[in-house]
Amino acid sequence: MSFLPDLLRFGPAEKMIKGWHEVPCGSRRGGLAGFICQQGFTAGLVLVMVCAAGKAFAQADPKDPIARAIATVEGARGKAEQDSKRPVFHLRPPAQWMNDICGAFFIDGWHHVFYQFNPWSDRWGKGVGWGHARSRDLVSWEILPPALLPDLSNGSELDGSGSAAIDGQGRPILFFTHTPIGYPKFKRQQWAAVPEDEGLLRWKRVDIGLAPGRSGVPEDIPAGWADMFVFRAVGRMLATFKASRGLVCEAVDPGLRQWKAVGQIKEIEGECPNLFPLGGQFALIRSTLPISYLLGDFDAEKVSFRPGEAGPRVLDYGPGSEIGRAARGLYGTNVFIDGQGRAILLGWISGFPEGKGWNGCMSLPRLLRIEEGHLVQAPLPELSILRGARATAGPVTLDSAARPMEGFRSGSFEVAAEFRPGTARACGLRLRSGGGKEIVLRAEGNRWNIAGTETPLSASRGGGVRVQAFFDRSVMDVFLNDGRATVTRHVAHDADEFTLELFAEEGTVEVVSCDAWMLKPIWER
Repeated sequence: MSFLPDLLRFGPAEKMIKGWHEVPCGSRRGGLAGFICQQGFTAGLVLVMVCAAGKAFAQADPKDPIARAIATVEGARGKAEQDSKRPVFHLRPPAQWMNDICGAFFIDGWHHVFYQFNPWSDRWGKGVGWGHARSRDLVSWEILPPALLPDLSNGSELDGSGSAAIDGQGRPILFFTHTPIGYPKFKRQQWAAVPEDEGLLRWKRVDIGLAPGRSGVPEDIPAGWADMFVFRAVGRMLATFKASRGLVCEAVDPGLRQWKAVGQIKEIEGECPNLFPLGGQFALIRSTLPISYLLGDFDAEKVSFRPGEAGPRVLDYGPGSEIGRAARGLYGTNVFIDGQGRAILLGWISGFPEGKGWNGCMSLPRLLRIEEGHLVQAPLPELSILRGARATAGPVTLDSAARPMEGFRSGSFEVAAEFRPGTARACGLRLRSGGGKEIVLRAEGNRWNIAGTETPLSASRGGGVRVQAFFDRSVMDVFLNDGRATVTRHVAHDADEFTLELFAEEGTVEVVSCDAWMLKPIWER
């Protein structure tokens, strides 16, 4: 299989493959077929290229960095496909490196998501730009050509993380960190990119004046300032940054192409600071280790954030004892409003082995809400369309015993269980492989242990304990007590499939219910 068909064959793009050649090249459409058509190729040539592979595309225009990137990813794809632990229902490029989520927006019936992407390697390094994907439902994804790639022609060695927004005229705009050739001798700047076509496939770089010594930005700002996050507050369009001493800037024109410094927020720490309104308050997510958040009030006039008395809380416990650059749990997040007006959190999952031809994926999309002073996360309900064969258990009482989920065996699945503790010291779920490997989700007292990651958690309102876990070959998104706490992480193992069993240790526990579903790959729907 070639890279190009894989990009085009799932979701709405499948229809484009069957009928695209009947549509004039000047028509509005997305996908790689539309991109190729925009380069001036004939319909016949596009057909050949769709069937032949990204290499043929690169040969059509060898000077085009996007064409070269697609060809390079195509060359790495075979190696990536050999890894049986590569996720199948989490968004990721077909091959190579992926990290921070760089922004998202909803427009014309599509959710667009951008992410850090290195098409040249399965590791981080110079040449990292922005990958691009779109979806109707935030479940099925269509990979689009890279939106941004640094090269000598634009004076950048790396296009760093940022965000996306819709400007005052209803047009999308990207904000990224321009890392100049010669960094850190030459400090970073913040730039924008605007679409050159209606399909949002080609993006033009725009200097918005956010550079050291310009637009009120301090001359002595750290060279590594980055991660511009744009948000709206009482009619003002503002932006936060990492490594900037809390700098806040404001757009001074409806097109969001001119900005100025207007204040500082001392609570900004870590990377990818996301400040946004939610439920009558403001939330500030900071990619620290582990990732954390604050809830409070934002004064748009004074440009100040006042945290609540609770102080910082952990957003996700994924790193656990594996804290380090290679295993950060949930990290590099972005928050946006989807087509239904819901606040959606997207983040990067890391910690995968190196040298597999791919590395990194996006977390499952999560709905955000504030409940009793906590920022609560819930898996997107639309994920249920991935469900296949189902197994159930409960209600049943276990007394120092284990009960298998009969007939269930899978490497990619969802499981939701509710326990009502009795006299048992501990209870939970075990994932067992034929080779004896166990992955355990264990509740004891007011703590969970999720595959070795300790997570404090009090009992739910009804006194029970609830867990909903999505396991995707080697990735886990775990929601505890309806999302009051989450654990997102890579789990190392050698198994291809697991069975499930419920257990109680040293006493009784009531299994109120347990449902498990095999999940379908998003690339084959």
